[in-house]
Amino acid sequence: MALDGDERFLARVHAVALANRPGLVFSHYSAAALWSLPLVGAWPHAPEVVVGMGAVGASRRSYSARRYPLPDSPDLIDGLLVTPVARTLVDLGRSAPLETSVAMMDHALAPAEGRRPVIRTAHVERDGLLAEHGMIQSSRGRRRCQLAIDLADGNSGSPGESVSRVVMHVLGVPAPILQHPFYDGDGLIGYVDFWWPEFGLIGEFDGYGKYLREDLLAGQTTAQALIAEKRREDRLRRCGPRVTRWDWATARSTSRLRHHLVEAGLPVHG
Repeated sequence: MALDGDERFLARVHAVALANRPGLVFSHYSAAALWSLPLVGAWPHAPEVVVGMGAVGASRRSYSARRYPLPDSPDLIDGLLVTPVARTLVDLGRSAPLETSVAMMDHALAPAEGRRPVIRTAHVERDGLLAEHGMIQSSRGRRRCQLAIDLADGNSGSPGESVSRVVMHVLGVPAPILQHPFYDGDGLIGYVDFWWPEFGLIGEFDGYGKYLREDLLAGQTTAQALIAEKRREDRLRRCGPRVTRWDWATARSTSRLRHHLVEAGLPVHG
């Protein structure tokens, strides 16, 4: 069976560990892969290891050396040393695109039962991210990381929702309530991705994977999942709010999401 992108990158990480001296501490994207954090974007070609601030040279053909402080107590995953999860998130907050780092932080801040896939560690608190961020001496990427922490929200339900919120921030869209429950006479309809009560508007991100992937279909066929979603949306509309939906192509485009939200009736300032 062919490996997917996550599995191929993890295979490269393990190959680097086997081909080099013991004691390499994997960091940044490599650590994120080992921690099973969700990726928005693409994995780098070369796995990354942290070598300390005073290291000279060090990068090799098989890996990229990052001149960041070595962690006092690296964690161990599958026999490999790795930066702790809070440190991994802060490192990427300083160096990765905002949509990438916010999606990972959202995932790590979520309650354990809400994570998809399950992260390999205990719940990460915002205070832990702020404390780790405060330990960084360098100003490189500091403001970007602080913004990522400010935007991160464990109530976000998926990377697509995380990306949408980053673009909403850029556009100056009023902050929505995340995963708000709606009820009717038959009980709980469900939790909506975005809710703007002052505008009577529900926003839903459609990644389409829930209609195609067996692990998300929960025993349903694609047709059954589509019908169930249509019935759910009809129930939401009967409660009064308007409902608007968008996909990955719109979520990752500032111009498309701006147009979509304006058409739905939201004020956009960016």
